[in-house]
Amino acid sequence: MRNLGLSALILASGGVVMALELSASRLLAPIFGNTIYVWGSLIGVVLSALAIGYWAGGRLADRYADIRLLAAICFTGGLLVFSIPFFSPLILEMVVGLRLNEQASPLIATLLTVAPPSIPLGMVSPYAVKLLSLVRSRVGSSAGDVYSLSTVGSIAGTFLTVFLLLPYLDVRTVILGSGGVLMALSAYYLSLRVKVLTVLVLVMVASPVGFFAQSLSAVGGDVIYTRETLYNSLAVVKQDDVLTLYLNGLPHSSMSTKDPYRLVYAYTRFFELGPALNPNASNVLFIGGGGFSGPKYFLKNYPNMWVHVVELDPAVVEVAERFFQVPKNDRLKVFINDGRMHLQNTDHVYDVVVVDAYAKTYIPFHLLTKEFYSLMRSKMSVNGVVVVNIIASLTGDTSEILWSAYKTVGSVFKTLYLFKASEYGGGVVQNLILVGCVNTCSLDEGVARVKDSWLAGKVLENLWENIPPLDEYPLLTDGYAPVERMINPVTGKPYSLELEDYRTSPPTLLYTGSNSLSLTVVLLALVAWFFLFLGRNI
Repeated sequence: MRNLGLSALILASGGVVMALELSASRLLAPIFGNTIYVWGSLIGVVLSALAIGYWAGGRLADRYADIRLLAAICFTGGLLVFSIPFFSPLILEMVVGLRLNEQASPLIATLLTVAPPSIPLGMVSPYAVKLLSLVRSRVGSSAGDVYSLSTVGSIAGTFLTVFLLLPYLDVRTVILGSGGVLMALSAYYLSLRVKVLTVLVLVMVASPVGFFAQSLSAVGGDVIYTRETLYNSLAVVKQDDVLTLYLNGLPHSSMSTKDPYRLVYAYTRFFELGPALNPNASNVLFIGGGGFSGPKYFLKNYPNMWVHVVELDPAVVEVAERFFQVPKNDRLKVFINDGRMHLQNTDHVYDVVVVDAYAKTYIPFHLLTKEFYSLMRSKMSVNGVVVVNIIASLTGDTSEILWSAYKTVGSVFKTLYLFKASEYGGGVVQNLILVGCVNTCSLDEGVARVKDSWLAGKVLENLWENIPPLDEYPLLTDGYAPVERMINPVTGKPYSLELEDYRTSPPTLLYTGSNSLSLTVVLLALVAWFFLFLGRNI
């Protein structure tokens, strides 16, 4: 029974580490995005905390090799994990208030939330090695068994969290459950006082009297819906009469409830350049659905056009249909798929393709290579037009991703145009619209066909013709596409996506926190455990 209980603690601690790391990414994403800085902070902080734990656990085990002390270490880690949902809103709001850059903010937030429980969780494996070696007198096999069990726990924690827990439960429940399970397992070896403390904490938090609400709030708006999906932390925010869809903390689409078919963001109005440059277009493909702003506009203003939308995240489609008034229309067909896979498998020939799958903090590299655009061209008509939305700048260190994309698309499409979608200067990170034609197309003739009078007046005015020498920029291929490196400067620069006719930016998301009773219970539990541990009343 002793070895069985020890194995359970090792497995559970390994699983909780991975559950915490993956769940914490969803805590940080609504505030700091799903950037490489967020993931780098999480991975780096967890590894650093585990390294400290390995060091401390090994030395402590050499001095006091006792299963009860190991259980106390596990209990400490579980209680600290359990407390994260209660303290994270205060911590995240404090970090946001410091107004640091995109590199420092997620790092500090991760240090304050994830590092404390990760240290005791790291102490478990070396401590368990010592306990087993005392029984077996074989250090090598003991170490192998412990680290094998811990890794199995980490694998189980990863798969459970990714494929079962996060898709069907909220982040708060996943973190609370992870900490609660570890506390309960550890309490088996500990004193009656600790068992009572564990029961009180779990019952108080789970019961209606101790229920607390941790949720997202929006500065300047109201959060009306949130959801964790396989791919995104999703939220819908209402600001005046505008609904905005947020994915991983960044606004992706907006709709006016007074006029659901009006294009709220300026950059989406440039999508109409596709049918304007190909007047005989009847089939259009959108790669990236979001709130379906573009597809709805095309359905309304081009009654003879068939619209296909490819969206990777089925939850995004569900939310768009529920909140963004996606019409039931025979001319609209939605595919839940990756954009490139759809093009590989489809027999359709498209006259216009709109690529709106790139974000400020993330670009799927396989949707930005020469092979991808060559595949796209093979599925387009002889006068086909592609319209690509890229967030970058026209000059400076944040322009490399743009000019690499320009060079890559230009290697496949015969005619290329580039437009600013805003009135900002070329050095500002903004939405930039790249338009490519399979064959020669006339911009002057296209402007005359534009139905949106605002766009007709902006096309030539916002056309960017100062194209730099492209030799210094890489051609992006499946074999070489350093998208992560090139997008890093973009994620670190401010980016304003103003709402048309509102002259205001979309709301900023923040976490709001716990009720005072639940917060007090958890705080008292931490204090009580601290004194029990110091007094060896464990």
